[in-house]
Amino acid sequence: MDGVSEDAGIPRRRADQWATRLDAAFDGDMASTIANLATVREEDWTWLPSGGARSIRDLVQHIGGSKLMYADAAFGDGALGFDDPIVQGEGSLDTVGLGVAWLRAAHATLRAGVAGLDDAALDADIGMPFGRTGNAEEMLDQLTRHEVYHTGEINHIRALAQDNDAWAW
Repeated sequence: MDGVSEDAGIPRRRADQWATRLDAAFDGDMASTIANLATVREEDWTWLPSGGARSIRDLVQHIGGSKLMYADAAFGDGALGFDDPIVQGEGSLDTVGLGVAWLRAAHATLRAGVAGLDDAALDADIGMPFGRTGNAEEMLDQLTRHEVYHTGEINHIRALAQDNDAWAW
């Protein structure tokens, strides 16, 4: 049935299922990117742990910039690179609030492209950054894991910055 589910409330097309997975990693529950950013204070935004080189701001830029580059390569003209001001979030990452808004917009850009795919497109090669191509579904899996990985880093840096990294048990 081409990835179609008969259960009420479950996305029917595979592209819808991928959009749902991307949304879950981004803003789905207490482990999502947005949930982890909800408790980031302004002083945590650019804070670096001892020996660290990446701040929460840097990780948000990396997550959002990757979403924009992959969306552009797959659904646009493929012209965006790491040094592009849009990918760098120039002027959009000065505060937590601005950064979250920029990240939401980057996610919406990627999600719109994914939602427009049909099942045949998910089985085909798709444009990727740096002139590469790859299987669309594998790319979406990679992007989902990428987000979850870096969200874990955000969680840990925030916990260190707020001195609450210890577990209660």
